[in-house]
Amino acid sequence: MDNEKKIIAKNYVALLFIQGTNFILPLIIFPYLVRNLGSEKYGLVMVAQSVALFLTIIVDFGFNISATREVANLKNDKEKLSQFYWNVFSIKLVLIIITFLLLLGLIICVDKFSVDPLIYLFSFGLVLGQAIFPTWFFQGIEKMQVITIVNVAAKLFFTISLFFVVLSPADYQYVPIFNGLGFVISGLFGFVFSLQYVKFIFPKLSQVKEIIENSSSLFFSNFAVSLYTSSNTLILGFFAGDSMAGVYASMEKLILAIKSLYSPFYQAIFPNLSTKPYDEIRSYIDKMRIPIGFLGLVISIIIFFGAKKILMFAFDDAFIVGYSAVFQILGLISILSSLNMLYVTLYYPSIKKYKIRMKILISGGFLNLIIALSLVKFYTIYGVAISAVTAELFILLLAVYFYYKNKSS
Repeated sequence: MDNEKKIIAKNYVALLFIQGTNFILPLIIFPYLVRNLGSEKYGLVMVAQSVALFLTIIVDFGFNISATREVANLKNDKEKLSQFYWNVFSIKLVLIIITFLLLLGLIICVDKFSVDPLIYLFSFGLVLGQAIFPTWFFQGIEKMQVITIVNVAAKLFFTISLFFVVLSPADYQYVPIFNGLGFVISGLFGFVFSLQYVKFIFPKLSQVKEIIENSSSLFFSNFAVSLYTSSNTLILGFFAGDSMAGVYASMEKLILAIKSLYSPFYQAIFPNLSTKPYDEIRSYIDKMRIPIGFLGLVISIIIFFGAKKILMFAFDDAFIVGYSAVFQILGLISILSSLNMLYVTLYYPSIKKYKIRMKILISGGFLNLIIALSLVKFYTIYGVAISAVTAELFILLLAVYFYYKNKSS
């Protein structure tokens, strides 16, 4: 194995651990929370978390792709790297303030949020922690492994703490508090650790404006993604109640855990692949389609035939298991997302076709929103599940269409 492949492998393992922390650890605690909080309070916690995920996308502003790509190209020039680092960080600080004010506005103006405002305010810890943790920077300099231990340790500690503080439905507010603390502390450690690679340079307004312009299409793309992920839990919370939102969120967490197997792989490859010639990038995508698609197909088949057993093992809750057909529907996302992520997470960002990516994801996001809002009143959780799968399929078809339409960069 040459040095380049070793770096990619190390970063993949590091990113896998971090993604596992974000998705697998909740799977360990969620069955316990479902039993101790009850479906209604658990659903409320998940609705609040969905709001936090929307705000996280705003703060990220597409830097997970654009900033990572730029850092990968600047990593050997400390002066330019430092300037770029503080430019991005200054933008994130402003966005943290904006999103917090936006959250306060929702709490004041929307009845559903004003009934229990603390649960939404405590959930903001997730937004803050994700914002200050410079994942984009460590991906770009290809040193993700150096901060993985701290990241995992902090979140593991606070996840385990929930077993000792959440003992009844009255303890539901501890969930966002302890989750938020895990994200904030790991974010602070990551930020402090990153400072050894840069020196402080005051942000330049002209460059900040340019960065915002370059990342705006990525922001709209990522926001569109939330229209067929986080929005579905919110829609169910508004139209079908917190209990049904909790059922859907439980199953969605399992699907996200599966998707987290793909994400670190694409994220680890991206910084290196983005520096390659166009033909080499395209050749790599062609080689990856069959093995990635096959893996997704196997997982989808396992979910279809083992839905009830998987849900019983994961949650041991008869109410959730009663909706196993919903999990069977959502299982199709495994094969669809594995392939569409190959294009929208790896290919289009690598060749810097951000606008094509934006068109694809916005189209899929709004399609999901339209279908979900149309079906939720008549088919509740089943309609939302069908909407999510339809959006994933539509995104894949569009991604493939543009892939073959634009054969030359």
